[in-house]
Amino acid sequence: MHHIYHTHGFILGSRNKGEANKMLTIYTREMGLVRAMVQGIRLHKSKLRFSLQDFSYATIDLVRGKDIWRVTSAKNISSFPFARTSRSSLLIIVHVSSLLERLCDGEESNEKIFDDFTQVLYLLDDMNIESSAREALELHLVLRIMNSLGYIGDSLKLSDYLGGSIDLNRTELLLKEKRSIISHINKAINESQL
Repeated sequence: MHHIYHTHGFILGSRNKGEANKMLTIYTREMGLVRAMVQGIRLHKSKLRFSLQDFSYATIDLVRGKDIWRVTSAKNISSFPFARTSRSSLLIIVHVSSLLERLCDGEESNEKIFDDFTQVLYLLDDMNIESSAREALELHLVLRIMNSLGYIGDSLKLSDYLGGSIDLNRTELLLKEKRSIISHINKAINESQL
């Protein structure tokens, strides 16, 4: 009998496998980055196809197989409908998803990254969000991801943005430091050699 792992996860992306299966890349709260197979998800009768769309947030049950994880069940929490209809918000989600997939190595939990990421997703899922707020949220989130992964050193200039929760008022102040923050992020990405 296999142990079932219950987790919250965000679908960073997927690839078709065979005639009806998909391999999902999931960023989970408890296990970090997980790649898992979902059998029969591309069939019209599949109950999982709506819960496990790319860029959606769900509760997911996983079983560790001999070589790979398998999804046994899932329930959608949010597909972020307003963020999906905004090209700018969707691009942010795609960029951050790509960054997480690139920088997070295997099954290593980082609850801070997960919590920051989901918090920003909910903020982006507001149809009244302004473009400057979107830009600030992306900058703030990427800075915090890089810091959580250990790529941002001790900087007094950035310390105000690295703790606490992410809120739009504080995040907008970040735009005043935009050049410096982008410079720190680019330096961190270059030094990561990923």
